[in-house]
Amino acid sequence: MTTRGDGLRERDRYRRASIAEQLGGELHALRGHPGIILVAVLVLGGGAVLAVLRPQVVQVTALAAGDCLYVHAADAQADGPGRQIGTDTAIVDGLYAAGAERASCGLSHSHEVAATFVLEENAVASYPGAGVLDERQLAACEAAVAAYVGHPLEGSAFGVLVAVPTEDAWTDAIRTGACLVERRDGRFMDQRARGSRG
Repeated sequence: MTTRGDGLRERDRYRRASIAEQLGGELHALRGHPGIILVAVLVLGGGAVLAVLRPQVVQVTALAAGDCLYVHAADAQADGPGRQIGTDTAIVDGLYAAGAERASCGLSHSHEVAATFVLEENAVASYPGAGVLDERQLAACEAAVAAYVGHPLEGSAFGVLVAVPTEDAWTDAIRTGACLVERRDGRFMDQRARGSRG
């Protein structure tokens, strides 16, 4: 390699462009290609819009009282005589398997969280069964839902769904449950149930 008497290599004789200068040069070169700029803007803009609009998924362990949710139930029905939101079993299975989407309380949602609870069993306790867990929490959940909607549940349009861990969730040491408000007719809510006295 050619060197000068002062020991500098040929490439060291010239100042290197900074990163800002290099980027400026690349952007200047792109100005001659408006199609590439349009594609880049669409891709970046579309990604940003999707990130903002994508519903936030929350796991059962992160639920809080007052949350409005859309729970994906495998047997939910868009129309017909069945329950639009799905059966309670499918709702609980979906909640523990995949979480739920946080929803606007003023728009369509399947459930609202009246209260959450943590079961007392330790991480190695054997699964007592959903029925046992449900029965143990039912009275507390009924009281929580009645207080949440501001009306006794008898004659109310709202009912209670006690969400207790499935066997798979239990095996994963999840001991969190929730008292969920749902419409008795199995339809979606389009306004907040909390304080509705409905």
